[in-house]
Amino acid sequence: MQWGNDLLTWLATDDGQRVLFSSVVPAVAIVVAGIIAALIGRAASKRVIAQYQRDALTAAVQGLVLAGRKAAGWNAIGTIERVQVDHLIAEAETRIRLLPVPGAALAANWSAHQLEDMKRNSAGFSFQAQQLLAEYRDRLIAWNEKPRRAKKLFGADLERWKYEADPEEQKLVAEQVEWERGHTQAEHEKTVAAPAVVTPAPATPESEPAEASNSEAVALAFAPPPAVVPSAPSDDAPAPKPASAVRERIEGDENS
Repeated sequence: MQWGNDLLTWLATDDGQRVLFSSVVPAVAIVVAGIIAALIGRAASKRVIAQYQRDALTAAVQGLVLAGRKAAGWNAIGTIERVQVDHLIAEAETRIRLLPVPGAALAANWSAHQLEDMKRNSAGFSFQAQQLLAEYRDRLIAWNEKPRRAKKLFGADLERWKYEADPEEQKLVAEQVEWERGHTQAEHEKTVAAPAVVTPAPATPESEPAEASNSEAVALAFAPPPAVVPSAPSDDAPAPKPASAVRERIEGDENS
């Protein structure tokens, strides 16, 4: 303890006071300020990360709710839209599973089971599908508000479904799958068997006759006129009279 007493004695001197207030106190202040700044930055970062996770969770839940609305009317949509809905369900389920939120896997499994139930019930039990949709939406919204309640919201249903094996339900599922397969195949065959409309191409005018007619017209334009051949005298034609006889006949007519 002698060195401690010597240190206190030295700090009481003028040199000790000068070193204490010029070096030790500023260093301690800098360290404390750094710690406080680190704590503030950590709190701000955690707040930003929490807000980002909150927005991502809200977007994923909205995607699942939208997929639930489509699944409730599964029997009324076409084949192409069903493929799009399946892609939407798979994407929303994957986004839920990747979120670092408590109970994300439980919520994804529960949502997948509920969506399959709504698809099956949409064929003939539209009212039951709408009831499932309402419960599905309310539970997802409750989990979005308090993610730590996932086990309470979804755990009991998942445990019950794990040990359930209803033969009637399995038969209904098989019939639904078979009907969808036949409906899809019929639509595909109808699309393939549709006759293709062939539009006839416009006939291109032939240029060779036009060129031939033009060349004939030019040749006729520059050709010399045809020679006039006098016709041979016929035996029945009257013989020509001399000019003197004609003149005498004209004078005789004038005198008379």
